[in-house]
Amino acid sequence: MEIKDLVYIDWNLFSILKEPKLETHIILDKFLKENADKITIVYSDAHLGDLSKTSNTSLRNNDLEYLSKKTKDLTIVKYFGRDYVDVEIRNPKEFYNQNVYDNSDSVLMQFQIAVKHITDNWGGIRDGIIQNHFKTDPKNICNFSPSQLDELIKMIGLTNSLQEFIEYGLNLRGDTKNNPLTHIDYYMTAYMNLDLIGFYPDAMNENQGFDNLLNDSKHSAYGSICKAFITNDNKCYLKSKFLFEYYGSKSKLIKTCKVKNVEDLENSLNEIIK
Repeated sequence: MEIKDLVYIDWNLFSILKEPKLETHIILDKFLKENADKITIVYSDAHLGDLSKTSNTSLRNNDLEYLSKKTKDLTIVKYFGRDYVDVEIRNPKEFYNQNVYDNSDSVLMQFQIAVKHITDNWGGIRDGIIQNHFKTDPKNICNFSPSQLDELIKMIGLTNSLQEFIEYGLNLRGDTKNNPLTHIDYYMTAYMNLDLIGFYPDAMNENQGFDNLLNDSKHSAYGSICKAFITNDNKCYLKSKFLFEYYGSKSKLIKTCKVKNVEDLENSLNEIIK
């Protein structure tokens, strides 16, 4: 199975499709069911990351089983130490439990502490940069082109361009000999950097923290190399739109939220099966 033939749906939308109520979700649900023989849906480790925040074990297991049914256990994942992305058959529940087992040591504890620290401080850092350094209405940043973002980043004094800003973030990893950088790494860093400088920034609170942003960046990155990426998150859609163009993605980007004309949604979906 080639990556370019896969359809990627983020967890937010997957969960809605359990019991679709709005017209756009009903349309998508009907489309997926009617074209099940023409569409190959995939899940990723980012879906497992989203589900890891569910404290109710029974509910999480039900969601993992639901994910298994929707994707027929087909997963896309970039493993540590590999310079490529894998597509393979892995049961979501077994994959999730294996991750818990493999990481059930002090390393995971340190990672969770680090994520919690970033979650608690990311919003403040981001908003501080916006308020103290921007000489324009922060809302205008959401309409900036790559060249305008380059000028903004240079003006703030972060680096000389968005590309350099991305490279800077990746350099913080140190030696990448054992974990080579891939398109997924560059894309995810770019996604989070856009948030940091106020480009359709995500809400930051106890329920929506850095880990949400991290998973969304991974959803978008995987979606960018598939046949289509479908999301119900408008900010994720808008950041993805910028990055799809920035990196020249050939994936079809579709949203089911803030849709002005359902015919446009139907036409976009039909393009997937042409």
